[in-house]
Amino acid sequence: MRFSITIDTEDEDTALRLLGALRDVGLIPAVEAAEVEDVDVRILPDTRQVLLHESAVELTRLEFELLLHLCENTDRVHRRRELLAAVWGVNDDYSGARTVDVHVRRVRQKLGDAADVIQTVRGVGYLVASSSRFRVERPPNVVRLADRRAG
Repeated sequence: MRFSITIDTEDEDTALRLLGALRDVGLIPAVEAAEVEDVDVRILPDTRQVLLHESAVELTRLEFELLLHLCENTDRVHRRRELLAAVWGVNDDYSGARTVDVHVRRVRQKLGDAADVIQTVRGVGYLVASSSRFRVERPPNVVRLADRRAG
């Protein structure tokens, strides 16, 4: 069973008190300190937005999917062929792995000073290490409760 709560009020204090009460009884996890910190790059998968220092970054569909895949699967090296399969859906030996290089270069250009979030592992592929420079996040006004059984 899933519960969905909509708080329809213009009084922000009331909404915040209600959310606080839900956190107190354990229905909503407490906000962790890492979620409050400022980050260079925010990826919002539900709205398909990338924000660099709170300014929108225009990415193509494949650039967005590539960045999201790398940032959701941190601390491991992604081979070019694996990225072609995961992002492009291509599972053959004939597609050019250099396509990945071109898209990574374009994403880095668009990320500007945060481009080093994506690291190259020479001769292998790409790596995004866990850091406080980026965050994949869901909209803050959506509360998702885990499946809970009544009573």
